[in-house]
Amino acid sequence: MYVQPLDTPGAGGLSPAVGNAGGNGSLYAAGPAPAAGDNVTRFVPPWLNEGSGAPSQSMFAPLLGMLQQLMQMLSSLVGYGCNGSTGNGLGCQPYGGQQYFQNATGSSEGDPHLSFSGAHWNNMGSQPNLLNSNSIQGGFRISTQATTPNDKGVTWNRTATVTLNDGATTVGLDRQGQPQITSYGRDISIARGQTVQLGDGESVTREENGSLQILARNCDGGSIETTLSANGRGVNVDVSAHNVDLGGALVNGYERRRDGSGEPIPVDPPVAYNPISNPIGVPIGTPPLEPKPIGSYPGL
Repeated sequence: MYVQPLDTPGAGGLSPAVGNAGGNGSLYAAGPAPAAGDNVTRFVPPWLNEGSGAPSQSMFAPLLGMLQQLMQMLSSLVGYGCNGSTGNGLGCQPYGGQQYFQNATGSSEGDPHLSFSGAHWNNMGSQPNLLNSNSIQGGFRISTQATTPNDKGVTWNRTATVTLNDGATTVGLDRQGQPQITSYGRDISIARGQTVQLGDGESVTREENGSLQILARNCDGGSIETTLSANGRGVNVDVSAHNVDLGGALVNGYERRRDGSGEPIPVDPPVAYNPISNPIGVPIGTPPLEPKPIGSYPGL
């Protein structure tokens, strides 16, 4: 008869480890004692032998370690589930021109001052690509248009606009607090206290104070909430994002200041949306290909 090296039969038959295997609340703790004297060796599974100190307790440790490493590799490949290994723990390595953030906040306020996740700097120019994300279906972009500088060179955000659905939907606010919403060529009016659904998990709410709350979500739990509000001289922009990829002037400015660079932030060029009639992958303005006659070849 083969005997397990850690459990030898004795006069009492069953190894005493079984009686203490589960500790308090164990499967065997309240059960009757097995019959003695049958001289049969019982093997105790490692998951019932916690606290016994037996070497069999760690038999699954290598497998669990391999599974953990596999999950980390999968997370890094898809770009989600990041552990905050870059910056101050807010985001992951850049991917596709954008960077993944579990949680991030940004703003363009005052005359205007820009900020992103705790970093602040001045940039009083227009920002056609203040913040953008490809994690939202149809894309997401915030742009601001600054006023003409006054005699002291100070500007404010004259308008701020959120663009969705590949450019077909826009939600804007001017410095007088007047909203302007368009969706696929239609102008949409919105009253104070009203919420308008824009499709694909996107909506806009006009608060009682006149500000606009734009919410964009995706099916993976990512979201971007943007508030546009008139401050008397210009438009303030405040953004809160969760589990999405982000790019644009706010992210670029944050990265430069995180690296200790004080150079000015250039204004990003506008993001061009291809019209539906334009073939995918063909730049706007490219003339269509002309059909060419089929030449004659020997034997044809």
